[in-house]
Amino acid sequence: MNIILKFLKSKNNFFINTSIIIFTGFIIKILGLINKIIITRYLGKEGMNLYILSFPTIILLLNISTLNINNCISKITSESIISKKYSTKNIIMSGIKITIISSIITILVFLLTIKPLVNIFLKNTNLYYPLLTSIILLPLTGISDTLKGYYNGIKNTYKSSLASLIEQSARILFVLIVLLLFPKKEVVFTTTLLLLALSFGEFISIIYLLIQIKKENLTSSKINPTKPILDLAIPSTFSKIIGNITYFLEPIVYMHILTFLNYSNDIIQSNYTIINAYTIPLLTSASFISIALSTSIIPNISENYIKNKFDNIKYYIDKTIMFSLIPGIIISILFFIYPKEYMNLIYGTNEGISLIKPFVFFFLLYYLQMPFSAILHAIGKIKIQFIISTSFSIVKIILIIVLSFIPNIGVNSIFFSILITMIIHSMTIIIVVSKYTKYHYNINSLLTLLLISISCLSLLFILSNLNIHFLINSFIIGILYTYLCYTFNLIKTKS
Repeated sequence: MNIILKFLKSKNNFFINTSIIIFTGFIIKILGLINKIIITRYLGKEGMNLYILSFPTIILLLNISTLNINNCISKITSESIISKKYSTKNIIMSGIKITIISSIITILVFLLTIKPLVNIFLKNTNLYYPLLTSIILLPLTGISDTLKGYYNGIKNTYKSSLASLIEQSARILFVLIVLLLFPKKEVVFTTTLLLLALSFGEFISIIYLLIQIKKENLTSSKINPTKPILDLAIPSTFSKIIGNITYFLEPIVYMHILTFLNYSNDIIQSNYTIINAYTIPLLTSASFISIALSTSIIPNISENYIKNKFDNIKYYIDKTIMFSLIPGIIISILFFIYPKEYMNLIYGTNEGISLIKPFVFFFLLYYLQMPFSAILHAIGKIKIQFIISTSFSIVKIILIIVLSFIPNIGVNSIFFSILITMIIHSMTIIIVVSKYTKYHYNINSLLTLLLISISCLSLLFILSNLNIHFLINSFIIGILYTYLCYTFNLIKTKS
C-alpha cells in the first residue's frame, strides 16, 4: 500500500490518477451493464418504463441537494494544500453539514410536490413509490460525494475510485438479493426495490470511506470554510441544475407535445425508454472516461492557474484531449461497423440501432464536453459556464417541441434535440476554455490521430466483410490502433 501511495504522489500523478479512475470507471461500467441487463430482463417493458422515467427526477433532486459538492471540496482541498488556509477536517465537516441541510430542504419540498408531479406532469401514478426512494438516496450521496471530493483534492484517486467500485458492486448484490427474495412480484414494487439499490450502494461506500478517513491525519483549525465552499457550490450547482431541470422537463415536454400530435401513450413511453436506455447509453458508453478526466483535472488546473503556469495548463489540456479522443474514437469505429452486434451484446436488443451508425462520430464531442466544463470550473469561470449551460438547456427544450412537428423526426425529436445541442454546446465550451487558458491546439497530433483512425476504420470495414467473428475483428483493430497511437507518441506516460 505504501508503494502505491508513493507512486500516486510522483511527478506524473495526473497520468497515474487519471489512469486509475479510468480503469476503475471501466470496471464500474462493465458492472453497470451487467446490472442493467439483469434489471432489463427482470422488469420487462413496463418496469423499464418506470425505471427510466424515474431517473430525470431523481437526478434533478440529487444535483439540488448535493450542490456539486464533490468538485467543490476537491478544488478547496487542493488549493488549501498550497495556501494552508483551511484545515482538511473542517473542509470535510463543512461539506457534510451543507449537504445534509440541503438534502433535508430538498426532501421537504419534494414531498409537498410529488403527487402533482406524478399525476399531472409525468402522467403516471405508478411512479409515486419509485420516486420516493430518492429521500434515502439524497443525504447518502451528499456525504459520499464530500468524502470522495476530499480524496480527489489530495490526488488520492485510488481510494475515491475504490469507493465507487464498492458502491457499484453493492448495488448489484442488492439487485441479486431482490431477485432471490422476490422472484415474481408486482412491477411497481420491484421497480421501487431495485431503485433502492442506489441508496444501498452509497451507504456501503460511505462505510468504506469513513474507515479510510479515520486513518488519515486530518488537521483542524478555527477557520470555517463553509462560506468559500458555498461560494463555489451555489453558482456551479445552478449551472448543473439548469441542465438537470432540462433533463427533468424532457419527458414531460416530450410526452405532452407528442400526445398533442396524437401519438399513443405506449408509443411515446416506449420510444423514450429505447432512446434513453439503449441508444444514448451506447453512443456515450465511454462516458466513464469523461467523468474520470473531470475528476482528476480540477485540482491540477486549479493549482497551476493560481500560479499562472499556463505551460502546465497546456500540458494538462493536451493530455485531456488525447485521453478523451483516443478511446472515444476506437469505440466509435467499432460501433459504426458493428452497431447491431454491439447493441445485442450489451443490451440484448435491436431497438434503437437505426440512430447509432449515422451519428456515432458526432458523439466524440460529448467526451470533450464534460472535462472542458470541469476546466472552466477549475479556473473559476463558473458564471460563464452557467450562462452557456442555461442557454443550451433552453434550446434543447425548444428543439424537442419544434422537431416533433417534422414528420420524418416525430418521436425521435428528443434524440435530435440532444444531438444538436450536444454538438454546439461542446464546441462553445472548447472555444471558451481555449480563450481563457491561452491554449493552442496541437494540430500535428490531431492530424496523426485522424490518419490512424481512418486507417483502422478502413481495415475494420474490410475485415467485416470476411467470415470472422466481430469480437475477433474488434480485438485485432483495438490492438493495432493502440500500437499505432503509442508508436506515434499520442499515448505518453511522461511529461
